[in-house]
Amino acid sequence: MANFLKTSVVSGGIFAALAAGSLLVSPIAMAQMDTPAQQRHRINLDDVELTDLIEDVSIVMGYTFIVHPQVRGRVTVTSQTALTTDEVFDVFLATLRVHQFVAIPSGDRTYRIVPEATASSSAGIQSRGPNGDSFVTQIVQLNYFSAVEAAQMLNPILNPSGQVVANRNSNTLVIVDYASNMPRLREVVRQLDEDGTTIETIALQNVPAQEMETVLNGLHDEFALNFTAVASDTTNSIILRGEEHAVARALTVARELDAAERVRDNIRVLPLSNAKAEEIVPVLERLSAAIAQQNGAGEGSGVAPTISFHEATNSLVLSAEYEMLNQLERVVQELDVRRPQVMVEALVVEMSDNAVNELGLQFVVSGTGNDIPFASTNFSRSAPNILALTGALVSDGGLTGSGSNTFQSAAISSLLGLEGLTLGGGGMSGDTLFGVILNAVENDVESNILSTPMLMAVDNETSSIIVGQEIPVTTGEVLSDSNSNAFRTIERQNVGVQLDVTPQIGEGDSVRLSIYQEASNIADAVSTSGEFITNKRSIETTVIADDGEIIVLGGLIEQTSAVSASQVPFLGDLPGVGRLFQSEGVTNSRTNLMVFIRPTVVRDSEDVRMTTSQRYRYILAQELMSTGAETSNIDRFVQDVLGTVPPAQ
Repeated sequence: MANFLKTSVVSGGIFAALAAGSLLVSPIAMAQMDTPAQQRHRINLDDVELTDLIEDVSIVMGYTFIVHPQVRGRVTVTSQTALTTDEVFDVFLATLRVHQFVAIPSGDRTYRIVPEATASSSAGIQSRGPNGDSFVTQIVQLNYFSAVEAAQMLNPILNPSGQVVANRNSNTLVIVDYASNMPRLREVVRQLDEDGTTIETIALQNVPAQEMETVLNGLHDEFALNFTAVASDTTNSIILRGEEHAVARALTVARELDAAERVRDNIRVLPLSNAKAEEIVPVLERLSAAIAQQNGAGEGSGVAPTISFHEATNSLVLSAEYEMLNQLERVVQELDVRRPQVMVEALVVEMSDNAVNELGLQFVVSGTGNDIPFASTNFSRSAPNILALTGALVSDGGLTGSGSNTFQSAAISSLLGLEGLTLGGGGMSGDTLFGVILNAVENDVESNILSTPMLMAVDNETSSIIVGQEIPVTTGEVLSDSNSNAFRTIERQNVGVQLDVTPQIGEGDSVRLSIYQEASNIADAVSTSGEFITNKRSIETTVIADDGEIIVLGGLIEQTSAVSASQVPFLGDLPGVGRLFQSEGVTNSRTNLMVFIRPTVVRDSEDVRMTTSQRYRYILAQELMSTGAETSNIDRFVQDVLGTVPPAQ
């Protein structure tokens, strides 16, 4: 390959000339004769391949070049004076830039030569580029000016292949461009990032700080002045920040407004948006008394503080000295805020299992003559009553006759009470009456009761929900002198599920709950008096739970076993045949009762919509599953009657 660098060495009086297209003394040989700083090179290229120039510069500089496949073209470079090695490299970079290529540093004495259009994504980060024609990346931190606005202003002065990206969060600029253009870009950024704002504070004597803030910010919006006014209620001062001339103008307006003596308005009407006026009044009364005692009565305007409320408009009416009036108004602003809510869900689970086993044998043997020998076994736990059946058999009409007597009635009642398996037999043999009955019963009753009362409660407010019935309970009864015209007094008692809760939201969304939970139901009715027996399970406690956490309030696990046995003395103890003279019953009862609670903090309208939508979708799904329909009656009701969009939509 021909070399196109004409090289001369001026030190030592040696001169070597390169004929066009031939190399008389190679650069390597030059390096052996003189140091690189002493070498001089004359470039004379006429329409040669760019890759040949890259190869020669690599030899002269001792650099490694990684060439992009798109780097192609022919170049012409001519120098009339001898150049140093660094000057040769500068000419090389300039030649690449003319042909829209860039050499990007990529390690120690290594460069990547790529098209200029792709250089912005490959430029290295350097505080100072090695050459003005190299592509570099710099990160610039802005302290006062917006990086987004600065990026928009830099775009017109960037190289077409350069790029600037603004990071809004860190307020920084990432600039990719030629090193020669970087000083200009940094100077523009420096001038933009100068803090030209000033801060002034003015203490007000007559005008409230909040009122002055509103006036000055309105002036800012009306006349497009670059300043911001912030009120300090504690010191009744205004803080101004912005451009110097705008702040000076705002200060002049503030002083003029505050110069005139304010007409003392000693009465304020404050409508409340969230709090109840009647609940705020006692707080303000105690506070005004403390302020008056601290400042001394009779000072200022001499107006005695008066605090009242108007229930219809939920407004406070305040009358007091001007300074006290401002203090009370600040307290009202702090108290009249929207309080968060808590949705409380209780889960009451009760599972019970009652098992009863009965086994009894009864018999009777009796004569029917004048002397009637009699023997029988009869147990009150067993049915039917064998004595009642025997009496019915020997009475007139028997069990199927048309007559009616007390024996027959008792026998029928006994038969109606039969449960389980009953085997028996009887009859008469001559003057002997006999009968035997075997009764076996097994009862097993299982129940699973699940209730989930829920309610929404405002922070520090008590809420209640009751779902059940009201049953009459006798509280008194009076008879007249003749024991007639009974007069009875009753009261209604709630039976069902009841939940009373008072939530208090604490730090970190923990919730303190004062809870009363009750679940009751009718167990049985007392037939003789018409009264009711009720089962009642209640918990009254105070717990602390995190937002969305399920905790257990309490419960009961109970298991009861009872064995009852009746037998004929001595005979029931006989081995084997003793079972003929016994009646035995076994009762097993097991109850599992647990109560759980889950609070969910609802802070804003979005939380309310989300919670309502979740519950609405659940009840909507239950309706569609039960009816099998494709449309919901609940949705139609909400749209047609309430005239609004269902929460789930």
